[in-house]
Amino acid sequence: MKTQAFFVELLKQHCPPHLHLAEELSSVLNISSDSVYRRLRCETEIGLEETIKICERFDISLSVLQEMQKNTVAFRINPLNSSEDSFLNYLKTLYQDIASISAEPGFEICYAAEDLPVYYHFFFPELARFKMVYWNQSLLRSEAITARKVEEVTLPSAWFEQATLAREAYWMAPATEIWNADTLKCTVEQIRYFWESGFFIDNQLPLLLCKELHALLDAVAQQAELGFKVNALTGAVSEASYRLFGSDLMIGNNTVLVSSDRSISSYIGYHSINFMRSKNADFIRSTQHWMQNLISKSHPLSQVSERQRYQFFLRVRSCVDQLQQQLEKG
Repeated sequence: MKTQAFFVELLKQHCPPHLHLAEELSSVLNISSDSVYRRLRCETEIGLEETIKICERFDISLSVLQEMQKNTVAFRINPLNSSEDSFLNYLKTLYQDIASISAEPGFEICYAAEDLPVYYHFFFPELARFKMVYWNQSLLRSEAITARKVEEVTLPSAWFEQATLAREAYWMAPATEIWNADTLKCTVEQIRYFWESGFFIDNQLPLLLCKELHALLDAVAQQAELGFKVNALTGAVSEASYRLFGSDLMIGNNTVLVSSDRSISSYIGYHSINFMRSKNADFIRSTQHWMQNLISKSHPLSQVSERQRYQFFLRVRSCVDQLQQQLEKG
């Protein structure tokens, strides 16, 4: 019953504080309270079908049972391929993973941004369109997009609808972000690569993308100054608090903690665009420790240090300025 005892402890961790675990299990399994408590005390075995039902109810992966082994952590991944539906599901997950706990007390996102947080792209129509083309052409090898000029590509309207939902969810989410001077560099280099590879008809669209990147940075700088999220499209200020830290260290990869008083998940970026999620308590604790250490060695840029904030964004903007100058020369 060692495995079952581990599973019971896992259930206690995943059960929100406002719910009674035994009552939830009684409802899910359609059994009496006495039968539930015998299972919780490991006097009665929890069968495979019951385990599946319980995992579905509490959003637990069956593979998490492997975590009984030392140094093993289970992750949920988003399978991505060249199909239209695959990318749509990716965008849906970006939205749903925030929306699912956004109403819970203590909700917050902590984002260590090796690259520009994906949600920011969706505030700007041409930048959102370019990134979707780039991701699907260069990384996912979509046959419908490959080898076509960016301006000639027509993308599914459903993608933009889901991207809008994701961006609005992030705009309303209290957040702490950690950037470094190279956080924007990946996007800039993608634009440069497409320009040098002949995937733009002329320099008008890439110049517009540079303009949108500057507007994006203006909005983030304003957020940092106010201490609240700013809608980069409308200029509206949300009630969601915002903290920004500037790091002199390499962040390494995009790492995100989505948390509330009731639950917490850790996200790690992989394969350039994708991310995987874990609810493993030990892994989350180590991620929290890593983020706190990174923050302690970073410069606070929110609501204080106007000069330091200005100098930081000047460094971030430099790669956009260099590309813009190159494009203007033709």
